Amino acid sequence: MKPVLPAVAALAAALLASTSLVIAQTPTSPASPGTATTPSAPPAGMPGTAQSATSAQAQIEASGYTNIKELKRQNDGSWRARATKNNEEVAVSVDSTGLVTQMSQ
Repeated sequence: MKPVLPAVAALAAALLASTSLVIAQTPTSPASPGTATTPSAPPAGMPGTAQSATSAQAQIEASGYTNIKELKRQNDGSWRARATKNNEEVAVSVDSTGLVTQMSQ
């Protein structure tokens, strides 16, 4: 009769490894307050920087926001605005590299 314990241990290890792969493939939830999003590609003619109001607005729109208003440049060179995403108006910030961050209310 063959020992069963090594076969059971190998099966348990295989199940554990496959479960880890499934968990690693689970999609993440949409951006929540305080998280940053980077557009999949910068708008045409812009290398991912927000140096003007037009480029800041383009970065915000490329990150999935609409109805952008109150867009103002800050002393540190970043931009702040109010925008809508998922039918909710939120505050957003665009840093000098073009990174868009949804700010907590």
